[in-house]
Amino acid sequence: MQDVVSRTLPRSDSHTAKPDARLIKLLIRAHRFNTTLVDGGSVPFAALAEREGVSSSYFTRLVRLSYLAPDITQAILDGRQPRDLTADQLLAHSRLPLTLKALSRVGPANPND
Repeated sequence: MQDVVSRTLPRSDSHTAKPDARLIKLLIRAHRFNTTLVDGGSVPFAALAEREGVSSSYFTRLVRLSYLAPDITQAILDGRQPRDLTADQLLAHSRLPLTLKALSRVGPANPND
């Protein structure tokens, strides 16, 4: 059976065919931070971030990425993300309720890019 992503996201020039190691590493770290948060019990959020050696803001953004829709996560793992999507862009837009289609319209993390 075809997965949802392959039915809704045809391969095209706007998508890469190779997994991006930085994006995958970011997703792995996001899920690790989420596990830290869930297992942290009553440990204050800021203390969890400090224990991971990052700011509370960065910790928050990464935890949000652990809740990406499964089709987005799978597309990144398979290398079917938009060709110009970077880890910095994904982090910069972690507050958005992204869909795979919207992900291909995400602009640069830095407006001067």
